[in-house]
Amino acid sequence: MPEKLEELEHKYFILEMKDTWDSKDYRYADELKEKIKNLKNNH
Repeated sequence: MPEKLEELEHKYFILEMKDTWDSKDYRYADELKEKIKNLKNNH
């Protein structure tokens, strides 16, 4: 089941609240942003 826009935005918000990011976090953030962008463009 595909993730909903609200779920992805929440995951991104939680990630943004982290004090320190490592390279894995940056990759995950890019992945989330891409999924969010795709969902917004398809609706």
